[in-house]
Amino acid sequence: MPDFTKEYFRYLPVSERERQWGLYVTGGGFNAIAPREPYPRPGHPRMYAFDWSQGRRLPEYQVLYITRGEGDFESEASGRRTITPGCAVLLFADVWHRYRPSPATGWDEYWVSYDGDYARRLIDNGFLKPEEPVLRTGLDDALLHGYLSIIERMRSEPVGFQQLIAADTMEILAAVLGAVRGQQTGSRIQAVVRQAKSLLDAKVERTLTMDKLAAQLDVSVTHFYRVFKESTGMSPYQYHLQLRIHRAKEMLHGTTLSVKEIAKKLRFESEFHFSKLFKKKTDFSPSAWRELSSRPTEAPTRSSPRTTVSRRRK
Repeated sequence: MPDFTKEYFRYLPVSERERQWGLYVTGGGFNAIAPREPYPRPGHPRMYAFDWSQGRRLPEYQVLYITRGEGDFESEASGRRTITPGCAVLLFADVWHRYRPSPATGWDEYWVSYDGDYARRLIDNGFLKPEEPVLRTGLDDALLHGYLSIIERMRSEPVGFQQLIAADTMEILAAVLGAVRGQQTGSRIQAVVRQAKSLLDAKVERTLTMDKLAAQLDVSVTHFYRVFKESTGMSPYQYHLQLRIHRAKEMLHGTTLSVKEIAKKLRFESEFHFSKLFKKKTDFSPSAWRELSSRPTEAPTRSSPRTTVSRRRK
């Protein structure tokens, strides 16, 4: 079984109905590449496979988002570019390109492949340019949310999921352009909070200390706590806890994992500690939430700040 904390990808067949939507998704996924690990990993269809010496051309478009590590990108339209955390990388149909993480750092990448009339209009109207494929967005929670939503929907396949992930992709493209403008005009405080949200969102299933997070953002712990709470109304710890509780709800509803397994996967101290925090935030035990959420007419519907958690921007 693949380790979804290190890799997930899926390629999708596309029907005429999806093509008529205007933008359709052909695949997406996530990779956490360790330092000195060979790249790319094997297992992808031949059309998508490549190596640095050869590069490749795609018949469609992709947008990648790098949240950790550094690397290189090169295309015939742009020449060589350096990739750093908080870079969105645009791949254009029929344009030769290649990219790779630095052996010293590896990187974490999210990606989605797409095509359609809407994609071409963005280029025709100058919103996206092959000559400017590497856009420095910063670490942005709204941008990351689109990728996490695509991955979750590809895993669970809700009704109409291909149209939903097409909408997610449109949101990603809009978020890329908006984040670039925000980097150009936003304040340092806003940038720190955006980056912190993005890192917290990406580490829902990982252990995390706020001291290390503050160091990664190059700010003092005291300053980090203060500006984060001023912006969001809650401490970084509480924000991260709400994300973990929200993820627990998804797992209780969409998987057969036991409460103990979910507690372990989300790195809670124990099943008891997880159950206690879950009930404090939702007024339901994990088992009761699972039972009620499986019955649509009786699913929990409370909308107070304690029980409703969204990964969208606050």
